[in-house]
Amino acid sequence: MTTAVDVDLRIDLNTMDETGLPWTFLDQAPDPSRIIPGRHIVVGSGAALAVAVVVDITDEGIVHVQPLKGSVASNARLLETDPASRRLPDPVEVGGTGRDETASPKTETPGNTGRKGTRRHQP
Repeated sequence: MTTAVDVDLRIDLNTMDETGLPWTFLDQAPDPSRIIPGRHIVVGSGAALAVAVVVDITDEGIVHVQPLKGSVASNARLLETDPASRRLPDPVEVGGTGRDETASPKTETPGNTGRKGTRRHQP
């Protein structure tokens, strides 16, 4: 017995462009608001279904996806119900690199490098 699976984005998984990724237009999604870069969604058509990660959405409305290996059932744990938890964090929202980008670079001295001078490439 098979369980019906809701497809988030109808796509021919064999259709690839110059990126090497399957693609389709955003309007092929029953609910386009679910198609967010970084989100795991169910993609495919007919019997060819897979869980995939939304890679990007172009300004022209083209969606690129990266299908995952394995069946939809084996990847079901990735299909969470909370849309906010399925979005990749924005680096600005989470603090970026963790460095103070406005701080001036620290001058290296023997005291702060732990060596006898500045670090250099040694052949």
